[in-house]
Amino acid sequence: MPCSDVTEVIHVALDAEERLTSYHFAKRTCGQAIGAASLLMDQLGGRTVDELLAYDAEHFLADYTIEDEIEEFLSLKHLFAIQSALEVLTGKEPGGPEDPCAAAEISYEDGELTIDAEINLDLVTEKIKSCGNCKGCGKTKEKIIFV
Repeated sequence: MPCSDVTEVIHVALDAEERLTSYHFAKRTCGQAIGAASLLMDQLGGRTVDELLAYDAEHFLADYTIEDEIEEFLSLKHLFAIQSALEVLTGKEPGGPEDPCAAAEISYEDGELTIDAEINLDLVTEKIKSCGNCKGCGKTKEKIIFV
């Protein structure tokens, strides 16, 4: 039986130059990965915090054509979750317990900066809805929105 807790957790690691070195995105209750735990590492690994925060869905989908609608949904979910954690890290968002992305821990050790945060599913779903329904990015296929 599915659980009613839809909170997800993300762990983001950056090197001393603030470049993405790894991340892991999963369900809080069971630890199950969201799609693949690090679905976008090949596409986003090595990018700086500023590059990641400036990367919008339109440009991401233009750079990485994804034919499968479920994989596209999961990819955008990962992108927005990483960005949400980085917005908290950089002070663009507060990251308190009642915020859509709540910081659990931020640490720096041996040249690696990490942030662990909880992501409320509503945050990511709203971003994907607003991205998928306007058709402003030039994508002509109908988007599937899972709610």
